[in-house]
This record gives sequence, C-alpha cells and structure tokens, in this order.
Amino acid sequence: MTKLKAIIIDDSPQARKLLLMMLEEYTKDLEVIAEAEQATQGLDMIKKHHPDVIFLDIEMPGKSGIQLAEQLLNENITPAIIFTTAYNDYALKAFRLSAIDYLLKPINETHLQEAIEKIKKAHPKVEEEKKLKTFITNYNTAFPKTLSIPTSTGYQFLKIDTILYMKADGSYTHIFVNKAKTMTVSKNLKYFETALDGCSQFIRVHRSYLINLLQMKKFDKQNRGEIIMNDDNIIDLARDRRDDFFKSMEKLML
Repeated sequence: MTKLKAIIIDDSPQARKLLLMMLEEYTKDLEVIAEAEQATQGLDMIKKHHPDVIFLDIEMPGKSGIQLAEQLLNENITPAIIFTTAYNDYALKAFRLSAIDYLLKPINETHLQEAIEKIKKAHPKVEEEKKLKTFITNYNTAFPKTLSIPTSTGYQFLKIDTILYMKADGSYTHIFVNKAKTMTVSKNLKYFETALDGCSQFIRVHRSYLINLLQMKKFDKQNRGEIIMNDDNIIDLARDRRDDFFKSMEKLML
C-alpha cells in the first residue's frame, strides 16, 4: 500500500518533534516528508511536495493556520487537513459544529490513530471543502452559523438559526427545521447537545428535547410548563430543567 505523504506545520519545534515521533511509532501508512515552522513556509512546501495530509497548528505567529487553510481553499489546493491546537474553547466549538478533524495538544495516541484512519477513507472532495469552509466561517464568526449533520451518505449543512428543535429517539435524533422538513440522523441527542454547547440559544429542556429558544413562540407557566414552538408543537419543560431554562432565557434578553 502506498504511504500517505504528510507535512507538519507548527511554530513549536518540540510539538513538531513529538508529533513526528508519534506518527513513526503508531502508524506505518504515513510518511512525513517535510516540516515548516510558519504558514508561508508551509504553503511553499505544500506546493512543492503535494502532500496527502497536513497537520496544521491553528495559532502561529504571522499568518495563522486558519488563514493558511482559507488560502488553500481559494487556490483550490485540497490536501486533507488535521488541525492541532492547545485547549481553546472557541476553536473546539467550531470544530464540533463543522465535523472537522482536530487533535488537542498534548496529542493523544488513540485520537491520532483515529484521525489517520478517517483520512485513509475516501471522501468526496466537494464535501470536505464544504466542511472546511463551514469550520472557517464558524471560527471567524462571533456567533457560529452552520451545523454539519452526519448522514448515511456524507454530511448535510444546516443554518443553525433555522433549526426549531431536536427530538431523541433512542440512538437516533429527529431534527425539525420547519413543518415541511424533518431529518432523522443516526446520532443520539447527546451528540448534538455537545456539538451545540456554547450556542446560547440551544438548551436541553427535557430528556427527549433540545430546543432553539429563538424559535420558541410562547411559554405557558401553567401545570409543569409548556413550550410552544414556531411550528406549534408543544414541548413539556422537565422539572429538573426549569432553572437552566429560565437562566438561558434571561441571558438571551440581556
């Protein structure tokens, strides 16, 4: 089997050395053919060597990894990209929303192996470009706008504000966009709750429901409390979710 050609772009010599050692130890299907300590140098190497995959640090002096990825898209240069980053809440939220591969420093060997296995599988170029564009947009935007939805054939991209609510159904989730459009996805509700963590308009109001507060038409305090959504569906507010619900409502009104 032909080995994947890889380039590591990271301003830290120690980080590059550690990643190189891990790749040599944990995968036999990949060969690092070049290293770069900043984005401009990395771009030159990418154009020279035409790698299959780039391990790209996000935060670097001068041009960032995000800016380099955007330039690669604009120039129609399309190696697979695995981002590497130190702990960064905002970046992690953008990764989760966009279904983009990333490695959190210090890099875990299992996560590294999983990322490489994903790269080895064939993915449509257009789909991968769309995921990368979605990530860049979400990362550069104060309020992320798009959610990548895994489907049986790839990914579908939904504008976050158009989602009314999500309903659990065992290991599946039904996503309600409007009265005429519903998606069923083979991911549980916890998957989407984690992906949307940090998007303040989304809140779990019941063990079976994750709702978009901006798509709520009315809240009726009678009985246990009923939430009426813009499609007129009525969702019960669970007793143990009431405090979080009202706190989230207060934040949105600030």
